[in-house]
Amino acid sequence: MSSESAEKVIEVLGRVPLFQGLPRSDLQRIAALLQPREVNAGEFLFREGDAGDKFYIVFGGAVEVLKERPLGDHELLAVKRGGDAFGEMALLTEAPRSASVRAVEDTRLLSVAKSDFDRLLGGESLSVRLMQGLARALRSLDIRFAARHVGTGGDALEEYGKLVLAGLEPRTAPQAEGFRIAGATARDDAVPGASLWDGFATDDGRTLFTVMDVKGTGLPPAHLLAVTRSLFREIAPREDASQILRRLNTATFANLFEGLDECVEAALIHIRDGTLTWSCAGEQPAVVLRGDGSTDEPPSYGPPLGILPHFEYSTAPLELDDGETLLVFSEARPALVKGAVDLARERAGTEPAELARLLQAALKEIQTRGSETDVSFLVIQKIA
Repeated sequence: MSSESAEKVIEVLGRVPLFQGLPRSDLQRIAALLQPREVNAGEFLFREGDAGDKFYIVFGGAVEVLKERPLGDHELLAVKRGGDAFGEMALLTEAPRSASVRAVEDTRLLSVAKSDFDRLLGGESLSVRLMQGLARALRSLDIRFAARHVGTGGDALEEYGKLVLAGLEPRTAPQAEGFRIAGATARDDAVPGASLWDGFATDDGRTLFTVMDVKGTGLPPAHLLAVTRSLFREIAPREDASQILRRLNTATFANLFEGLDECVEAALIHIRDGTLTWSCAGEQPAVVLRGDGSTDEPPSYGPPLGILPHFEYSTAPLELDDGETLLVFSEARPALVKGAVDLARERAGTEPAELARLLQAALKEIQTRGSETDVSFLVIQKIA
């Protein structure tokens, strides 16, 4: 592809609503996935009901978008010519095609496969920016209407949200001196993704973890989780443990849309020099399993993020002896937390990574019985 053609492709990508607002570097990454395709005049590219697995740009020629009618004829919905794009919803959901597309004349196309796009979303910065861009587009179309009237578009947003959250969670939990740590999420396919765990190490020797979930109605939960996580990673490395939630709360409040009833619950775990500091916004279930089999519950210190912009959150050291374990959940009924603690008690001495795997499997089993909730969690074990 010539440099002139490449510039044209990037320009077209920048006009696609899903990609609007992305920096040039991200558009170049998407453009690198494009594959050529030619269709002859009168040839169907795909038919209504086919699997949606590609997004297309018309590079030359024209295609018509058709709706099947009961008697076998077609209703013309649109004509796409050079520089137009279509089929972007195939990148968000595996739903079948909602219309047929047929070439009006010999046509050159460029396509992006959903499988390639899914791999690209493994890069967290692109995931966050896409979700933020999608939210801006929703706002321009009247957020409240879009958020409360779920149809085909709403289902696509749910699928897209799950994909974004999967790309945002760390592949493995960072470790801290004196502790073994694991994190996981049991996602329920029947509900939108509404929880997330995250953790990272700072240049000054600290390790920070959070478990979050969204409460309320409004934009897709994944949007608010993506923004809050991005803010967490931006704010936490520069702040003392006592100020992280305060700053994160103020920033989250500023990023909420007026009139939407949403907030974020977040537990914060700060580890440095073998000392664990706890703070919490909301009511994230957490339990310390002691060496003698007894349990303690860390306190909650304030309202969820995004409700009171100037709230001063407290922090406290959380003492763990060797072999003792802290379990932190995004959201869980008391019975579920009790079951998780019982499992951890039965598996005393099990490595956190294995315990997290067992907990995740148990939670997934519960979800098959209709629990209808995502659960993200951390397992933090003190070692000698």
